[in-house]
Amino acid sequence: MREIRTFELDGREAAARWVIDRPQTLRVTRGQIWLTIEGQTDDHWLGAGDLVELPPYTTIWVSGNREASWFSLASTSAPVRTRGPGDMMRAWFGRRAQPARLAAIKT
Repeated sequence: MREIRTFELDGREAAARWVIDRPQTLRVTRGQIWLTIEGQTDDHWLGAGDLVELPPYTTIWVSGNREASWFSLASTSAPVRTRGPGDMMRAWFGRRAQPARLAAIKT
């Protein structure tokens, strides 16, 4: 099963902070999105159709331009299991280990 959540940003809103807890794809569906990925030196302006693959334990900041912008976050479901101390350590150290991948795919 795939989960897809759609969000609308008003250009007057401040940037929103998101912590990605599982692999997800951010796709801009309308307008422009300004994206900052924690740990990377560059910011990204993404237009409608652009997408970014985000690894788990990534922190991002998302903002729109002056007009309303829409984006979606899509992920596949993961099996439910309890988290042990090893999982928590991997989560803590893994958040800086995997860079996000930008894809210039227009649909």
